[in-house]
Amino acid sequence: MKMNKEKFLKTEVGGELKSCIISWDKALDSCREHEYYTDEYKRNRKAADWCQAQWEVYKIVIRQFFGIEYNFTRTDEYFGLVTEGETDWLFKIDRQ
Repeated sequence: MKMNKEKFLKTEVGGELKSCIISWDKALDSCREHEYYTDEYKRNRKAADWCQAQWEVYKIVIRQFFGIEYNFTRTDEYFGLVTEGETDWLFKIDRQ
């Protein structure tokens, strides 16, 4: 099955996937802002772990239905889902 990225991201699954990735990025940023032994760090680490687990399921579904292997990537400038070699983005969000 060929993936139409725009249509996929407008579906409930696609919307929830994007929300998951945005939440994961925010949780990882919050982890960097707190010492590892604080309650705030532990909450954010738990949220990040939960998002990562959800992503692993989405990744399998996308690979199964569309035959595409996306990876989560994040830098100081952007984050999103992209194939190896950054040749095909499902979505990319620039930081402000």
